[in-house]
Amino acid sequence: MILDSIDFTDCQLVSSTRTARIYRSNTYAIKCLPQDFDIPPHNAKFELSILHKVGTRCPHILPLLESKNIENDLLLLLPFEDMNLYEFMQSQYKIDRIKANPYYDLLNPTTETVPSSPAKRYINHLDVNRYCMSFFQQLVSGIAFLHDNKIIHRDIKPQNIMLTSNSTMVPPQLYIIDFGISYDMESKLQTSKEPMDNKITDISTGIYKAPEVLFGVKCYDGGVDVWSLLVIVSQWFQRETDRMGHVPAMIDDGCDDTNLEGSDFRLICSIFEKLGIPSIQKWEVVAQHGSVDAFVGMFGADGDGNYILDQRKDEQTSIIERNMPRLNEVSDVKTKQKFIDCILGMVSFAPTERWNCHRILQRLEEP
Repeated sequence: MILDSIDFTDCQLVSSTRTARIYRSNTYAIKCLPQDFDIPPHNAKFELSILHKVGTRCPHILPLLESKNIENDLLLLLPFEDMNLYEFMQSQYKIDRIKANPYYDLLNPTTETVPSSPAKRYINHLDVNRYCMSFFQQLVSGIAFLHDNKIIHRDIKPQNIMLTSNSTMVPPQLYIIDFGISYDMESKLQTSKEPMDNKITDISTGIYKAPEVLFGVKCYDGGVDVWSLLVIVSQWFQRETDRMGHVPAMIDDGCDDTNLEGSDFRLICSIFEKLGIPSIQKWEVVAQHGSVDAFVGMFGADGDGNYILDQRKDEQTSIIERNMPRLNEVSDVKTKQKFIDCILGMVSFAPTERWNCHRILQRLEEP
């Protein structure tokens, strides 16, 4: 075994959280999971079981090479990749200083004797024609494979997507990683501890949480992964940010330099501000299985009339283009329309109406 030959004193610690430590040893990554410190829905044994189930059958999922128990720790050996998708997206933002306007200063004198620093903004230079469709197809294919195997990832985000370190591949190959809170609907052990109609809602990270989960729906399905992917897609098509290292999306949860955690309530308000509020009649999953009283108490039962899927088709497209302004930089008309159609299919608050991965792939494969 490779793990038996690795000198752990020479390994480089890459990251450390309450639930896992990641080390690097040459071309390998070693994920160290404390088996006596599982925080639901984190579970080392379930993660190992899912990785064995996935195997090497999907080119967009980082494969498990070996595993080993050492005292109270479970070690997972995986290929090492240098960069995740979030880091890649961060690297595409370049600073753009806004020059001060001296005429404005003359017309608006102040008592300041020291000139203020020019405002900073960071412009997204991601080549949307080179990368976005390839990235989209790869991620949809990877998530479709998981869903076909009855696995809900439950934490799809750019930090859990690695890029190939082979610089000759343009666009790079993507790999989905981290099954620490994933859910296997075919696992009798997991479904006995966490029934399918009573799943944990403390899933996903920050802005990637699906709206039905935010309102306490426990019988969710793979649609939560599709929503997370929608938010990632929206990040590719943003223009700028005023915060270094920040990768904005069409929605936000208030997370910033002073509030690292963000807020679910702020996220709910942001989703409704950008996409409108549906009537409770049209959001049956919340009406029947979620926090319907909280929804109606805060936002009313009738919606605000602005829910995106209640609008005319041309207005739906306009809403998407406003929320993802760089979509207009996609040069191929058919490619842009495929993005818009898929986004409108993914944006439904109702999981039963939200496109699944195969419906998305079907649209992408059309001429």
